[in-house]
Amino acid sequence: MFEELLKTSKSALQGVDTYLSFAENRLGQAAVTRLHPSRQAALFGSITLIYGPSGVGKTHLALSTLNESTRRHPRLKFAYATVKSLCDMMQMAEERQSLAELLEQFQTLDVLVCEDLHELEQNPMSQPWFVMLIESLGESLTQILMTSRKPAGEIRPLDQRLVSRCHGGLCVSMPLPSLESRVQLFQHWFRELRLPILKPFVASARFLAERLPLTPRELRKAVQDLAARQSRRPTPIDVAYLERWLNKEDRTPRLSFEAIVFQVAQEFGVEPTEIRSRSRQQGLAVPRQCAMWLARELTGRPLEQIGEYFDRSHTTVSHSLSRLKELMPTIPSLRQQVHKLQQRLKELPREDCA
Repeated sequence: MFEELLKTSKSALQGVDTYLSFAENRLGQAAVTRLHPSRQAALFGSITLIYGPSGVGKTHLALSTLNESTRRHPRLKFAYATVKSLCDMMQMAEERQSLAELLEQFQTLDVLVCEDLHELEQNPMSQPWFVMLIESLGESLTQILMTSRKPAGEIRPLDQRLVSRCHGGLCVSMPLPSLESRVQLFQHWFRELRLPILKPFVASARFLAERLPLTPRELRKAVQDLAARQSRRPTPIDVAYLERWLNKEDRTPRLSFEAIVFQVAQEFGVEPTEIRSRSRQQGLAVPRQCAMWLARELTGRPLEQIGEYFDRSHTTVSHSLSRLKELMPTIPSLRQQVHKLQQRLKELPREDCA
């Protein structure tokens, strides 16, 4: 079981692209430099947590870091897996009465990368297994890199021992790229894919960056689709061409209830369907309130229409708006998140939200 994990971990590094650096991810890049094969590195904290919305590049950063580490240190012993798969492995070992042996095998690792810590929110019964693993690795000084859509303190309910271990290490946020960073990314991909961009080169990059306030993953997909179109019908690309392409493909995000919920979900590390669901899970209350508040502030739609979209009564929507207004003055981080979402959504052209 453990040997199979090591094998699949190595295969995960095949074909990893170069990681692109821009302003919003440089702190994350600096943080993962702590993943050094020397056991002395553990003196600076054994856990590094990188968190941020889906699509900002957390997995790419983790894999590229492992790739570079193994290149420099060929004898590096590492494992790469999701938190859920690690918990499943430990539970299976317990059923086979081989848990102690499995933990001893994990303690031989130099580095362990655990993806999707936030999944423990949906699987609280798995938490004891993961806590046991982390505590065991603390004794062996194994370096641990975790990724999550949420900071540890916002994952409800997360075992406080695990929260403390994360906070005792290094926790770094990876936000969505700014306009200037998106311009930088587009220029890089234009060159990489050798697209026939007419001069001024930066004008086309800035045009797309302004029209597509998306995650790096989504931006990359857009450029790949553009390159595929070019392979079928090569033609010089300028701003006018890009505008026609965006309009034809309907790629430009527009200010709608769907767009608001999507951006809020990205910001808070939850799924859009969860925000609109009837779930009363504690971690969904604030994102849902934010989505309703932004829907009211940015679209001006009546409470009844907002309530219909969120499958709530207009009274519930009114209560949610009031509750968020009470919270924002007392929680600076929440106030900053709402402001950031407002600015991001204001970049989108409006459409009928009916």
